[in-house]
Amino acid sequence: MKIRVLGCGGSFGSPLAWGRNGNIDINNPHNFRTRSSVLINLNEQNILIDTSPDLRHQLYKAKCTKIDAVLFTHEHSDHTAGLPDMRAMSLINKSIIPAYLSPDIFESVTNNYKYIFKGVKDYSPFMTANLIQDTFFIGDNKIETFKHNHGSIDVQTYRINNFAYSTDIKNFYENDIDKLKNLDLWIVGLLRYDSHPSHAGFEQILEYINYIKPKKTLFTHMTALLDQKDLLSKCPQNVMPAYDGLEIAL
Repeated sequence: MKIRVLGCGGSFGSPLAWGRNGNIDINNPHNFRTRSSVLINLNEQNILIDTSPDLRHQLYKAKCTKIDAVLFTHEHSDHTAGLPDMRAMSLINKSIIPAYLSPDIFESVTNNYKYIFKGVKDYSPFMTANLIQDTFFIGDNKIETFKHNHGSIDVQTYRINNFAYSTDIKNFYENDIDKLKNLDLWIVGLLRYDSHPSHAGFEQILEYINYIKPKKTLFTHMTALLDQKDLLSKCPQNVMPAYDGLEIAL
């Protein structure tokens, strides 16, 4: 399995805009972050988690011209607004691409992007919408999922073999964190150092890491308040901020 971090920025990206650099060193290319999404290659299938607004650029940089399935974590636009870019993938491969959504967001996403899933006038649909289960399969690939809290809404954590992805996390529910034991890689959202109403802060995420004990942890969904080198200096061994284009083989 190969995991590529397509983007690891928060909803604004990093830096925010020209001259709005937050706390980052703009001479460090790893501080330039597009919106968060990740590409997984497993058993000759490309599985995409979330369709960020920067998706076309991300897939071009990854030299990716084929997506076999898309998993959605939640409906916020920084995770869904790149959905129209799937049309090119569909046309190139003459395929209808399946999307997998939780019941919480199924209606809103399919209605907001009606032409994608149902077709409108001269536009034929190029994706199908599928409800996720706690465990489901994409081809031979087993996908496990559960909800975590993101303030006023819930977000899906996805686990594929010994890899898991938990963006936009505030808290786990009940004993769900135990479902993340024995991971080789955990990619987890870290918006900023201090706590946010919808996001856990650095110390809380470290507590999760110390409990789960993944072999490696990468931070994603980072704002321009987090400088790559400064954050790395505060991280324990085998924990680090991701960067756009980072690839890891498991």
